[in-house]
Amino acid sequence: MNRYETILNLGETFMKLMGKGLMPVHILDWKVYYEAYLKEMEYQQKHFKKPRKTHAAGCTAEQYGITERTMFNIIAFMEGN
Repeated sequence: MNRYETILNLGETFMKLMGKGLMPVHILDWKVYYEAYLKEMEYQQKHFKKPRKTHAAGCTAEQYGITERTMFNIIAFMEGN
C-alpha cells in the first residue's frame, strides 16, 4: 500500500489529523495535484498509444502553477511506501 492509498483509507480521519496539526496541510494540496496527475494519465491511456509520465506531470504542473520538479517529488512521495 502506497502513501496515496493510505491517505484515501484514512478518509475523515485524514481531515481530523490535519485539523489537530498532526498532518501538514500541504499534504492535502499534494493529494489534489496527484489526483489531477492520475486523471491526466488516464486521459493519455485512452487517447494515445503509450502514456508518458513526464508529459502528464508537466501538464499537471502547468495547470496548478508549480514546477515540474515539485510535481515529480509529489509523485515520488505518493507512490512511496
